[in-house]
Amino acid sequence: MKSNYNSIKLGLLLGIIAPMLAMLILYFIMFNGNSFQELINTLVSKRVFTKIISLCVIPNLALFFLFLNRYYYSTARGILMSTFIFALFVFITKFVL
Repeated sequence: MKSNYNSIKLGLLLGIIAPMLAMLILYFIMFNGNSFQELINTLVSKRVFTKIISLCVIPNLALFFLFLNRYYYSTARGILMSTFIFALFVFITKFVL
């Protein structure tokens, strides 16, 4: 029986949304009264933007193992692919720009 939860598209979607939610939680904790752009500017000026983005990907680890333990390998593969996309973004941001 094929499950609706076992797809690469779902994994990519969850793997992109989870770090964004982590960044949103960080925003509400640190800069509740200011704009989101001020948070980004502060993180860039303190040279911690790439480190924070790297830490925001940690929820993907929990999602990856959750779907891996439920034998939804395609979804886990999609989450891993989105994690590599974030890693590529961090690499480009830190070393190229």
